[in-house]
Amino acid sequence: MRIAIAGASGFIGRRVSLDVANHTDHVVVSLSRSGSGPTHPHIEGRTADFFSLYSAEMALAGCDVGVYLLHSMTPSHRLTQGRFEDFDFILADNFARAARSCGLKRIVYVGGMIDEQCTRLSRHLASRQEVEAVLGSYGVPVTSIRCSLVIGAEGSSFAILNQLVRRLPILLLPAWSSSLCQPVAIDDLVLIVRRSLDHAPAGTTSIDVGAPETMTYRELVEQAAALAHGKRWILDVPMIPMGLAKLWIKLITGAPRDLVYPLVDSLVHSMTVRPGHRAGPDLIECYTPIARALELEMTRAKQALPKTKTKRSKAKLVQSVQRLSLPPHMDAYQVANFYFRWLSLFFTRILTVKNRDHLSAFCLFGVRPSLLELTFAPARSGRDRQLFYITGGLLAKQNPRARLEFRESPDKRYVFAAIHDYEPALPWWIYRLSQALFHRYVMWRFGLFLKRMGARSDDRQQSKAFTSPTAGRP
Repeated sequence: MRIAIAGASGFIGRRVSLDVANHTDHVVVSLSRSGSGPTHPHIEGRTADFFSLYSAEMALAGCDVGVYLLHSMTPSHRLTQGRFEDFDFILADNFARAARSCGLKRIVYVGGMIDEQCTRLSRHLASRQEVEAVLGSYGVPVTSIRCSLVIGAEGSSFAILNQLVRRLPILLLPAWSSSLCQPVAIDDLVLIVRRSLDHAPAGTTSIDVGAPETMTYRELVEQAAALAHGKRWILDVPMIPMGLAKLWIKLITGAPRDLVYPLVDSLVHSMTVRPGHRAGPDLIECYTPIARALELEMTRAKQALPKTKTKRSKAKLVQSVQRLSLPPHMDAYQVANFYFRWLSLFFTRILTVKNRDHLSAFCLFGVRPSLLELTFAPARSGRDRQLFYITGGLLAKQNPRARLEFRESPDKRYVFAAIHDYEPALPWWIYRLSQALFHRYVMWRFGLFLKRMGARSDDRQQSKAFTSPTAGRP
């Protein structure tokens, strides 16, 4: 088979790619934004931007199975506007759509261990659960491998733990240190992913992976501290506010805020294997004891966080994603049409939208030259997704990848308004203090309007008047 591995340049992705290439007859298609995946005679490298559906389809073309290892907690653009879970949604949605169109037989997804009895998950775990659901929304069977902390020298969570026990002679542990966990060694996780490519059960399923030992995070810290070769005082301080604990961990470890805060928020949940959901003997024979895995990986970790400080692109590119409530009986096509109409109504006589064929021009006081010009892409659009390329205007530099899209979620609860790879023409600091803030304000007001429309969905006449094809762009 041809195995596509999305996120092949990451901590788990590099190991999975090399493991599959070394121990199977499969051909590995290594996919990453930078094209910096591992090299091997059985590995074919491809550059892929999964924020682009077209790029996702090109990346998965000719493949049989996809391994999904993407997340967006460390943004790569110069400016990102939006929540990481919304970026994660678009990545997963593009991957799942492309998997369907390319005829993939299965998706293998490595996500977070989730307590399904919990009614309020952390943002990180809720996003992992949502990604799992999105991947399975387009008809391709999904095998979800759920795990808690992965013990590996290059892993983000483990590197943070390693930094703390090596740098601090006194460790103050908040209340979440009593939560239960079942970590898994990176070598065990890689073995399970590889075997799941050939031995996955029929249909969509989820399995939990974790060492047989169940321990608290305090006990995990104690074991790591014992291996740090120095006296460590560990004190329970349950009254430490969560915000202060996150800031303290960020400052001590030097890890990015975008990475530390969501991970620490998830520690309040116990992450243990669900009864009846452990990986069977066809996937793994035995697990590495946690103590042995800790000793091995702390020996490998010569530096604390070499991989967590992701450098953002020096190019002045912008990415912005807003999750908006989708009113009943509306789709992405209608919301996109309504948006252009709404702008002219909201900014009466100040900002107007002139439509001609597939071109929409945003003009100040109705006078050209236009501020922005958007060209509709009918061949890449449908009722559930509308795509516009940003092709001109005083406020935009020429960039063939700059685009605006509206897409609805598979459950039809939300519509996502997203700008990708936009390059402003204004000087960067002026853009940050003016146009960037203006865009966020406009999308916030548009979101409020859609929410009010949903609340009064019984008034069908008004909805039809605004969402008719003649109300917005032709």
